[in-house]
Amino acid sequence: MHADYLIVGAGQAGRRAAESLRSLAPAAQVCLVGEEAELPYDRPILSKDALFNVENEVKAFIQEKNFYESQQIELRLGNRVAKIDRGARQVELANGETITYEKLLLATGSRARPYPGQVGEGVELLYLRTLEQARQLRERLVAGKRLVILGGGFIGLEVAASARKLGCAVTVVEPAPSLLQRVMPTAIGDYLLELHRQAGVDVQLDTLPSKISRGANGLVIETNRGTHEADEILVGIGALPNVELATEMGLLVENGIVVDAQCRTSDPHIFAAGDVTSHFNPLLGRHVRVESWQVAEHQPQVAAANMVGNEESYAQMPWLWSDQYLCNLQTLGFFTGTGQVLLRGKMGDGAFSVIELDAEGRLLAVATVNQGRDMAAFKRMATSGKSIDAVALTNGANSLRSLL
Repeated sequence: MHADYLIVGAGQAGRRAAESLRSLAPAAQVCLVGEEAELPYDRPILSKDALFNVENEVKAFIQEKNFYESQQIELRLGNRVAKIDRGARQVELANGETITYEKLLLATGSRARPYPGQVGEGVELLYLRTLEQARQLRERLVAGKRLVILGGGFIGLEVAASARKLGCAVTVVEPAPSLLQRVMPTAIGDYLLELHRQAGVDVQLDTLPSKISRGANGLVIETNRGTHEADEILVGIGALPNVELATEMGLLVENGIVVDAQCRTSDPHIFAAGDVTSHFNPLLGRHVRVESWQVAEHQPQVAAANMVGNEESYAQMPWLWSDQYLCNLQTLGFFTGTGQVLLRGKMGDGAFSVIELDAEGRLLAVATVNQGRDMAAFKRMATSGKSIDAVALTNGANSLRSLL
């Protein structure tokens, strides 16, 4: 088989690229190869709605099967790519089928980081990265079950909130002294800590698991601060980019497949998009790898445009969101811990923003709690590169629009 545009990876990024390629090149042969047997789906729902009932998981599928048929997008689902020959511009699938291409897009995404500690015989650890894993977790989360979550990151906290709604007893084990310490200011971590504790989650900070084994009453997690018993253990300690194919081909790989702002790899016939990329961001002036809906949705559109011969750049401030209970958290940019940190609003009101400005008063990052309507103005501030008056910014009586 031959494809003008071949996409390896049938997740959100792959699906979005296929849609864009079909729109930009109506007569081209577009093929989408995915290792999972499922139709392409978006992942944010997996830690939330999809855990409650089977009806909710359909929300993850943006397009139905007849869409791909009507758009003449060839699907090769449930097929793993075994090898890519750059010289011949040919992809070999594990089932022996070969597909040649004119342009190739790698949208291979990322996978859950495996637990590195000691695990005893007969212990099954749960992860949440795929729809199948969400289904497995949904079956286990019944009222009264004891769930221990290793990792107090976004996935861990979202599942904790969902599990509490389902009536599970939840413990979160986090090695750091605060939640989301690596990516969020302390004020956000403190707020979420109180939010989860009020909901009945036992959050154990500064706690490092050392050994997991099976005991008489379930699973036993040994830590530097004592032991915990559980019926189920979910590991949420980050993700790893799926760069193996790129590495085997000799593409430049450094914490992801390295691409420029146009999504080009070190091979002129190969592009990459989504979680797997370490992409150059013109607004930040450096390469970053961001695991977010935003990158998976918008970067593939740029890649598709450039695959058909255009010259577009992906230049958006990194943005993501997390829903936990009735709390909506949105973040923009990267907190460095080196700038001036400001508070707009009152934490006690449950609606506030934490902002970091650099030495020149320019917006580096912001995290809003139940203030999503302000994010559009913050995005404009960040992309403008202009200095902002810190005193005026912290005064909630001043509209953000008036400060632009």
